[in-house]
Amino acid sequence: MTRCAGARITVLDENFIDILLPSSPRVRRYNMDQHFSSRYGELLAENGLCFLVETFTEGGDRTGILFDAGLTAPVVLHNARHLGVDLSEVDAVVLSHGHPDHFGGITGVLEAIGHPTPVLAHPDAFDPRMIVKPHTTLPMINIGLTRAGIQGAGGHLVEARDPVPLGPGLLTSGEMKTSAEFEFEAPAGRLCVHADGRVEADEINDHQVLGIDVEGHGLVVIDPCGHRGVISSVEHMRALTGTETLYGVLGGFHTGHPGISANRIGSTAKALAAYEPKLVAPMHCSGFPLKKAVAELIPDAFEIVTAGTVLTVGEVPPDTRTWR
Repeated sequence: MTRCAGARITVLDENFIDILLPSSPRVRRYNMDQHFSSRYGELLAENGLCFLVETFTEGGDRTGILFDAGLTAPVVLHNARHLGVDLSEVDAVVLSHGHPDHFGGITGVLEAIGHPTPVLAHPDAFDPRMIVKPHTTLPMINIGLTRAGIQGAGGHLVEARDPVPLGPGLLTSGEMKTSAEFEFEAPAGRLCVHADGRVEADEINDHQVLGIDVEGHGLVVIDPCGHRGVISSVEHMRALTGTETLYGVLGGFHTGHPGISANRIGSTAKALAAYEPKLVAPMHCSGFPLKKAVAELIPDAFEIVTAGTVLTVGEVPPDTRTWR
């Protein structure tokens, strides 16, 4: 697979903002200067994820995709406007899985893009799913994700279980398996109703990650929610791309939920450190214990990534977007 010359990742939606974090050569931040300026204004945060991922060839050709659509469209659109992101330049949208903190803004985002747009998703993302708790049942948590809704907003569905190449060095993982022993998770209380009417434990088979293979730097993996385990996701993408070097990994690693053991958190941090990456950014559902463990083990690689963060890897053209 052809690698890209560089990549730029802009975080349009994340769980929190922090205006006190400084910028660095690899990270541009929307900070206090913009937050308190009447010309710009504050960003918004919510329990969701949305990334604008841009890859560039040596000749300057660009591919721009949205990875996930946040929890709500108003937050994504507000932040895109303040960050100077023109959503009409998006080539495609990839939905990682059928959970509302990742697909919730899809129809509003597609309408804002304003042109027919491929939307890649695993077909199981549309199966009704629920969470059963001792005191209540949360029925059909993905009720807002429908094929008709996506198509009505201008999306052209591409339903795929296998990896899909999106541009030089850029591809989806396709369906994955958990391979690291400490990452196996019992789906207690999660149920899925399949198209044939069967009701089974929801293994979240639709969960996918994104890989970016950058020439001279290595592999960047965006794992939005860690349902297969972030180490298993990295191993899957290393095998898929044939690239051994892990430059970095970011996203939600699913280690912040109640009941996640200290063993899994510690094992995850140690396994990440063993790759000797340049960047590790636990976000969203990763939880403080894992952030702390990564920060202590590999402080030079650890990065706090919030809404408004712009990460660059490799050779990218100057960012002409102005905060507005």
